[in-house]
Amino acid sequence: MTLPGMSSGGPQLSIDLSSPTAIAATIGRSGARIPVLVGGRHLLPTGIAIDPTGHRYYGIDPTAAQSLPTGYRFVADPVTLLTTPPPPTESGPVDGVDVLAGLLRHLTDHAAHQVGAPITALTLTIPTGWGPRRRGLLTDAATRAALPPPVLVTAPAALAAYATTLGLHAPPGSCLLTCHTDQRPATLTVLQAHPDGYTELATQPVGQPHDLDQILTHHVITTATSDDDPLRDALHHPDTDTAALHDAVRQARHTLATHDRAPILLPAPRPPAVITRADVTTAAQPLLDRIPTAVTDILDAADVDRAHLTAVIVRHTGPVPGLVDTLTTATATTTGAVDQPHALADGALTLTTRHHHTATAATTQLPRIRLRITDLITAVLLGGCSLALLLHAVHNADIYKLEGRIIDVVVSMPQLGAAGALAALAAYAVAHLAPTTWLAGPPTTNEPTTGRLIRHAYLTAAIAGPTTAALYGLAVGTALQYPYRPFLTWTLGWALPLAACATIIAAAAPRIPTDDLPHWLTRTKPVITHATIAATGILLMTTALMYMPMNSTGIGIIRNGGAALIGIATALTLTRIRTIRIITATGLAIGYALVVTWPTHGALITGYLIALTWWTIHLTAHTLKLAFPLKRTTLHRLITNQHHQDDRPPPQK
Repeated sequence: MTLPGMSSGGPQLSIDLSSPTAIAATIGRSGARIPVLVGGRHLLPTGIAIDPTGHRYYGIDPTAAQSLPTGYRFVADPVTLLTTPPPPTESGPVDGVDVLAGLLRHLTDHAAHQVGAPITALTLTIPTGWGPRRRGLLTDAATRAALPPPVLVTAPAALAAYATTLGLHAPPGSCLLTCHTDQRPATLTVLQAHPDGYTELATQPVGQPHDLDQILTHHVITTATSDDDPLRDALHHPDTDTAALHDAVRQARHTLATHDRAPILLPAPRPPAVITRADVTTAAQPLLDRIPTAVTDILDAADVDRAHLTAVIVRHTGPVPGLVDTLTTATATTTGAVDQPHALADGALTLTTRHHHTATAATTQLPRIRLRITDLITAVLLGGCSLALLLHAVHNADIYKLEGRIIDVVVSMPQLGAAGALAALAAYAVAHLAPTTWLAGPPTTNEPTTGRLIRHAYLTAAIAGPTTAALYGLAVGTALQYPYRPFLTWTLGWALPLAACATIIAAAAPRIPTDDLPHWLTRTKPVITHATIAATGILLMTTALMYMPMNSTGIGIIRNGGAALIGIATALTLTRIRTIRIITATGLAIGYALVVTWPTHGALITGYLIALTWWTIHLTAHTLKLAFPLKRTTLHRLITNQHHQDDRPPPQK
């Protein structure tokens, strides 16, 4: 199966339609994988309720279907409508293609709302064995839903592609065996890998009359009901009660993965039943007995030997005791199980985007404008605040001499640290201008890419910031005629963390996808207001503490007001959430004003410097998240929650 590349100009949606019980959907955006939430659920039940007027309700499970009013029709699996249309409703016949179109539109609307952008590409995972007829009808459904033409991926190929994201190495020409126990019946497929995807060499169902959940359902009914119970007749004539019981058995089998026993609710007024792991093991034995023969048959059909198999991959939505060991023995190949609910949706998305190059800052040239005086305001003000703090600290320093020799100097060391940190922040402000402005002359055709400009700008900032801070320390030592080391420790010590973050940003930022660049550039611009408030507060506080006489008029207001400004600046720098900013700024302003003295003033300034360092660390983490989205999603997989309610339930009896 060779797949064409897909556009990466916007969000891509992958929908897994291969399961008969639940639908999983994943959004691909800038390399990241985002599970689609529908009504707070990661998995949407496949059931659809159709009222007498033809209106449809999506995401109805068999248990909820028991409460549907009279006249409502329940469709357990809409994909089956492509071959077997349901009986007509009072409003007329039911068009299976139209039902699927509504389902696709329903999922796409939720996905677009979740990411705040329209879906630009669509991938659909389908069961193996589909031919041109059903593929064509599914494509027609996407067209009716006004969606992009879909790329269709079979479930075995999607499973194999997902396994490669977990570390499976399948070089071109190698063969894989997949086992889908979530299908009815369980299905084996032999795939051969090639550079553009996978080719299905053979597909074969495991020959057994009933699947595992059906066997367990039969066991529960026969052991928990009497001989004359009407529920026993439903075994041969399935209805909504048996469908709900079948769904309850499937959920109980999930529970048995972590518990020894699991309850099953029977239709009222019957008491609940209980199944154990031993029951599941017994029910799975017919499947396990058929595995060796089925493996031999499918390998013969695919014309491959066991030595050709690189790996065996099992896909199940509930554990099947002994299946992995049985397959390992039957194939003499390592077998791995995949139960991640979005595995097939993620794998199909991986296949359709594997060979497509996503545009990044390293390959993009954003529009640039001539540098204006107003563009330099942030950098100039930050540099001015930094220099003002430095000169103020030197001017207000107390120098102690003995016999004409300087023996001690009292100067606000944290204030010098703030001067060094703001010098590094001014370098950030200059670096922010580089990707979007040019100094002189119109841009030429040989203009560097945005990624290259960002890299050079932030590397320059990483060097310029500490260099300026080091010069500050040397200048203070020279002016005060005192050893340089204590001054360098403070000026350079608070500039180095910002420089380290700038170095990481320079290395990672060129990998940021083009679509995320405008947001990233907005995020990286230093906010001059916070730094100006902090610098003003430091100047007012240290002036009142060191320069003004103790009995000066208004000294308390100036001292406390300066401390309050430092608290406000600290709160504004720490968080971007408005409510938290207001609460934190109020608390810190009052607290700082109450505790400010000369012994504590250094702690107040240090608090702001810690907040400023946190801002740069947070910016660096945000840059890494955009530049390496796949690493983040691999480490953090969302866990399926199937017990939330849908956003629009149908009416009940």
